[in-house]
Amino acid sequence: MDAHYAAGLMRAADGPWVRREALVHGDRRWTYGQLARTVRGIAAVLRSSPGAQSGVAVLADNRPEVVAVQLATHLLGHQLALLAPGATNAEREELLRHGRPGTLVFAPGHAESARALAAAAGIGELLSLGPAPSCRDLAAEAAARPAEPGPPAVPADRVRTLLCTGGTTGLPKAVVHTHGLYDALAGLVGNHGLAVPGERRLVCTPMSHISGHFALPTLLSGGTLVLHDGFDAGAVLETVAAERINALVLTSPLMYQLLDHPALTVTDHSSLRCLGYGAAPTPLRRQQQALDCLGPVLQHIYGLTEAGVVTLLQPGEHHADRPQSLAGAGRPVPGMSVEVRDEDGRRLPAGRAGEVWVRGPSVMAGYLGHPETTSEVIRDGWLRTGDIGSLDASGTLFLKARKSEVIMRASGLRIYPRVVEEALLSHPAVRAAAVFGVPDGGDGERVHATVAPHQGAAVDPAALGAHVLAALGQDGMVPESVDIVPRLPVTRNGKIDRQALKNRAAPDGC
Repeated sequence: MDAHYAAGLMRAADGPWVRREALVHGDRRWTYGQLARTVRGIAAVLRSSPGAQSGVAVLADNRPEVVAVQLATHLLGHQLALLAPGATNAEREELLRHGRPGTLVFAPGHAESARALAAAAGIGELLSLGPAPSCRDLAAEAAARPAEPGPPAVPADRVRTLLCTGGTTGLPKAVVHTHGLYDALAGLVGNHGLAVPGERRLVCTPMSHISGHFALPTLLSGGTLVLHDGFDAGAVLETVAAERINALVLTSPLMYQLLDHPALTVTDHSSLRCLGYGAAPTPLRRQQQALDCLGPVLQHIYGLTEAGVVTLLQPGEHHADRPQSLAGAGRPVPGMSVEVRDEDGRRLPAGRAGEVWVRGPSVMAGYLGHPETTSEVIRDGWLRTGDIGSLDASGTLFLKARKSEVIMRASGLRIYPRVVEEALLSHPAVRAAAVFGVPDGGDGERVHATVAPHQGAAVDPAALGAHVLAALGQDGMVPESVDIVPRLPVTRNGKIDRQALKNRAAPDGC
């Protein structure tokens, strides 16, 4: 590939991959040649747009045009801000307030939101990806452009992408990524990476999220992306069979929905090579269930919006008969360094738990508009992740909790929620569980659990407490209060919404 990832992709799309299938969305199928033509057309429109010089924001569900807009924007050297359709107004406004794009590109289904955002942020140009009232149709204008050479790629160091953190541990922040993210993703091709050349990958999580970027190695190696607008377990299973899908990435809670779907046992998933999972602690029972149902396809991805992919535990490293192998998050990907440090930033030896620090080309440049926060989390090129973990002698990372989620008892006991969750999930009636601390009215926190039982199962809080005590042997780790709910809420990124659960458990319910 060329130094500029988009230029290299365009060269291959116009050459050896021109007739290969690149993107599938519903009944639309784009070859690499069609993708390249669309990128050139969009680039021609944006190049003549004064607003785009200040940056391009995109508000759209997964669709081929989103990929084309990203490539065109990066080829021109304009800043790209990706707005998640399911994001809160606070998240979107954070990107727009600090990114200050001059053009907002949107899918027709988001016209009302796009107009409101443009008015609030002072964006002067709105372009739609299809017919929309009183708005220029970028897709139609791009298609009408005469065939012409694409723009010469700007230097790779001008590539800038803005993504938004989910705000689950604080206010959302705009993350600035450079071409280093794309260099790192391009290096994750091969049997020890994220993708293998020519694979068919299903994308059913938002492409505006960092996990959506994890699909890029598939395109950079001549494969096919099959795009879904969102996640539906039944639709995923149908597509895996119909499109002969080789790979997909899901958050752990979404993977559970797939495993629990009644159609799983009658679906042909023999083409599936790799099911990436992560973004939340994954119980051993669920990992073993996936291995039993799907075979040796699990790939644990530890990644962050601020750092891209950090570690991978590959399918060949998941051993159902060796539970300890399933507890790890894998080893660092090429170019990424991982250390575990104490509160003073001193490196800890293998086996000691502390905060995970990472360094590599895919680490963000910083939080846009938040220099003080950036200086707090980035030290000499090392990013403080806010995750607690440890490394073993082989360099495998074991994650324990978010630093902000560690439960502090008044006695001084520190409790990692994941340990209690694993104990709860080993109870046969429990389908899902989340554990967190709530104020105890004094100087510490008490342990609270929210539990979703299997359909038709009866769950008794006292019996659960006895089960946890038997499993862990410590009174201080037994939940003092338990909520029983039909299902656990999840965020737009597919993670358990712990803040919503904490609000529910608060004394005033808010």
